[in-house]
Amino acid sequence: MATYLFGCLVAISIGIAGSASAQRASTPGLTALALPAQKAEQATATSTPAATVPAASLFKPDSIFINPEVRPQFTGGDAAFRAYLAKNLHYPAEAARQHLTGKVSVNFVLSATGLVTYATVLRGPSKALNDEALRLVWHMPAWQPARQRGQPVRVSCTIPIIFTE
Repeated sequence: MATYLFGCLVAISIGIAGSASAQRASTPGLTALALPAQKAEQATATSTPAATVPAASLFKPDSIFINPEVRPQFTGGDAAFRAYLAKNLHYPAEAARQHLTGKVSVNFVLSATGLVTYATVLRGPSKALNDEALRLVWHMPAWQPARQRGQPVRVSCTIPIIFTE
């Protein structure tokens, strides 16, 4: 069985047989990473309020957020995400033979277009389980991107995937 916890979206459980369940995960206290600080001179009476400034000028396009205003969502919602995982998860035969279990933490950046980029394994119990978790993340279809002030933005997500027999 494998469990998926999206710091930016949902928690999912999938077994070797392919059953799945999900619940909403929360990440209180996280803020955007790369918003520039406003300068004191911008706060004068002649300056434009932040709400009317175009979104493109509020942050750099290469900024990566960890808790945007609108979180990314798997295209089709949670049910489609569970179906994707159930269909595509393959518990490695080598790991099953050796009764390997454990948690694989995968970090990736979801682009402003909703594609997975920069996926890496942060830690995991074995190469076979690490490779399967990474393969699953790299092959995910495009998501509906995160949004900050109405503009699609890049967002960092970490998924701990727990493999159990």
